[in-house]
Amino acid sequence: MTLAGFAGAAYLFADSRPAAAPPPVPEPVAYHSDGLSDSYDGFRVEPLRLPTGRGPGTVALRVTGPTTQFQTIHTKPMHMYVLRDDLSGYQHLHPEVVDGAWTAPVTITDGGAYRVYIEFVPQGRPAGADPTVLGVPFVIAGDTSMVAVPAPRAEERSGRYTVRRLDGTADLASGTQTALRFQVLRDGRPAALEPYLGAYAHLSNFEVRTQGLKHLHPIPANATGDAPADGVLAFHAAFAERGDKRLFLQFRASGTVHQVAFTVFTR
Repeated sequence: MTLAGFAGAAYLFADSRPAAAPPPVPEPVAYHSDGLSDSYDGFRVEPLRLPTGRGPGTVALRVTGPTTQFQTIHTKPMHMYVLRDDLSGYQHLHPEVVDGAWTAPVTITDGGAYRVYIEFVPQGRPAGADPTVLGVPFVIAGDTSMVAVPAPRAEERSGRYTVRRLDGTADLASGTQTALRFQVLRDGRPAALEPYLGAYAHLSNFEVRTQGLKHLHPIPANATGDAPADGVLAFHAAFAERGDKRLFLQFRASGTVHQVAFTVFTR
């Protein structure tokens, strides 16, 4: 075959190949994370100071990213959580900026592997978008008394207050929107709830297997925003995966913030 014939054959071969597929259409940005990474969506958290022993200590974290201006959500620009890897020792903290770092006091009562989570919504993010959640681990050396995750229970107590999960210990379906409803009682009667951080209760959900965090949003009890007369608190819940969840519920009554925890299974 002559050189010209070879070139023509190559030209015909090239033309016979299928056309290249068009580039994929980019998917819209999904603003969600679970605190199991120190970076997400262009933001990064750097630990400057973490607890090293039992007792009072300090957490100081620097956040870098596209912006350092955060929306005020539940009366705070940032929420901070501390949890041990056995799902015990939960703390909900409210850091403030000190020398350029988000700083909060914390008290650690036992050894073990812990994680500190931060949750914030950057300025400019659409209304109702999920927050960015970042996290960093730390370890307290020494003897540790591990705590088993409790089995699901229909009610838990905090002082004179009883909190009932209104669907008992029923499993929830994963992959679908549902509502979690709790009733707060004092001495058997609906409790008079008071605002706490811009709502009548807060509910943090941790995956037992991974310790991934998701804050569940409350559903207003009425159009006026008043406290629920029946003491019932409801939350939007959409669990992506099956498995055990550990839920920490905080509410304010008689001037005191109370905390209870529930175990829920999703199938």
